[in-house]
Amino acid sequence: MYENKHKPLITRKAFGKRMLLHALAALLLVVLTLALGVIGHIYFDNMELITALIASVTLSSGLGLSILPESTAGQLFASLYGIFCGYIYVATSTIIIAPILHRLLHKFHLTKPN
Repeated sequence: MYENKHKPLITRKAFGKRMLLHALAALLLVVLTLALGVIGHIYFDNMELITALIASVTLSSGLGLSILPESTAGQLFASLYGIFCGYIYVATSTIIIAPILHRLLHKFHLTKPN
């Protein structure tokens, strides 16, 4: 996916495009995670759409439960969804940081002309 150390560094414009694609991929992952949370809250705890959205956003952002689910299934879902969102946070951070670290390490490994 990325260029190896024997190839020249890509241009700033190409790097900007790469960062945009990574940001869009991270955004898509966050939107899909929120959609999963909304669907789960509606299905397992019979929440209204806006209430399920608020519960999913606060849980996925790390703020914790804003609305305590009433059913046992809803509470179990909220617990598992909270753990899942922690992994999504790590994944989206990695998606954004990877091209930056690659460019930085690539600069260090460029062969210098004699």
